Amino acid sequence: MSTNITFSLGNIALIDKIDADTNIINSVLAPLAGRSSTFIPGVKLLISNKLGQSISINRLMDFTPDEELKALGFEEKVSARSLYRILERLGNKYPVFLGLFQDWIHTQNLVDPVQFIDFSSSYFEGTCCPLGKRGYSRDHQPGKLQFTFGISVGLNDIPTMLTIQKGNVQDKQHMKSIIGLCSKVLPEHSLLVFDCGGNTSTNKEKILDLKFHFLTLKAKKKNPYLKEIAFFNANPHEMVTFLSNDNHYSCVKHHVDKETYYIYFSKKLGNDQFLKKEQKFKRDLEKGEKLSKKVRKGKDLDWQIAPEGWIVTRGEFQKVFGEVQNPFITGLEGFFILESSIDDDPMKILEAYKNRNKAEIFIRDIKEGAEIRPIRHWSKNAVIGYVLIVFLTKLLTSLTHFFCKNSDVKNLKVLKKYLMNLTLTIVYPPFGYPVRIISNFTYELGQIFGGFIRRYGHLKAPKVW
Repeated sequence: MSTNITFSLGNIALIDKIDADTNIINSVLAPLAGRSSTFIPGVKLLISNKLGQSISINRLMDFTPDEELKALGFEEKVSARSLYRILERLGNKYPVFLGLFQDWIHTQNLVDPVQFIDFSSSYFEGTCCPLGKRGYSRDHQPGKLQFTFGISVGLNDIPTMLTIQKGNVQDKQHMKSIIGLCSKVLPEHSLLVFDCGGNTSTNKEKILDLKFHFLTLKAKKKNPYLKEIAFFNANPHEMVTFLSNDNHYSCVKHHVDKETYYIYFSKKLGNDQFLKKEQKFKRDLEKGEKLSKKVRKGKDLDWQIAPEGWIVTRGEFQKVFGEVQNPFITGLEGFFILESSIDDDPMKILEAYKNRNKAEIFIRDIKEGAEIRPIRHWSKNAVIGYVLIVFLTKLLTSLTHFFCKNSDVKNLKVLKKYLMNLTLTIVYPPFGYPVRIISNFTYELGQIFGGFIRRYGHLKAPKVW
């Protein structure tokens, strides 16, 4: 007689529910499977793992019961080596996957004409992957190799693009890859919103050549900003004031060639920036006061500000007349400039740029919810396959929120807790058929699954076995 078993059901149910609503598995993954009968169940298992405890692949089968494998579509137990081969296959088929995915979102009418683009990175525990390079580390791991990735998310929170590059690729270079993919899925006159990292004249020209529009932040360099601030102050009659998120803003538009500069000023933002710079100045002065004692003894120190002036590398004071001024205050406090190919109401433009946090939230869910870091694979295809598994995991949760607009759970990290707590218990009595009982089916999960969950078992233990 088989042994009674209990395992997490929520992750499996989420995959099945979205697939039933959108047919995403057959549309995107089935053409990649070839003659392999374990490819699609293997991908579903890896996604299910990311929606659960995110166990290492080489230990995953130790914690996966046969009943769970059967629910995912496996006909027999597989080895960890088979799962690694599935990752390799998925990574090798990355261009095909991306094309099928973009065809699918287009068919489903999920392509939003407003797209938010952002870039990030993740690091390796190892040194052998060809994608691994040292670069600017968003994970504060500068000593480790990393790769970079870029995503584009619509106003509807559904991603449309994913790019994977080496770890030393800068955002302005990475942006070219994203723009190249835009023309394959986005309709004409779509708006691309991105930060100053991808803001170059070449990238903006390419966007316009593709008959798209752009909205981006102008890099905060002192001389160009002071020039625009002078224009802001010289044109008070063109100033527009409005309220956004309880903050007052003033804006003056400046038309330059094919672009429109939106020069914004916020008193509250300026006060916050002044306060932070004053606090930093105070900390540096306190540090400099302690170092001054060493300078008086003739010790050589690096540049540092002190109450008497600047400590230079010769271990001397470069004294100043009067009080030492705060060097961090530049005169740009409270100002920021948005550049766009669209001439529109300043309030609408600012709201559109603020929605760029949708891309930031998407990346945060990839890192903290789907737990992309660190990466322990060495093969390039395995790394790409692993990133695609994490991307698919986040995609399924984004689709869940899109179709269940009344759901109270929006954060992937929180959603995983509900999914892991939802369990299926299979009881094998001495006679008759096994009994399936679902536990911990909460109100929040009811918003997502509804009556779909009943296909897996009873919500209450039957009175008669």
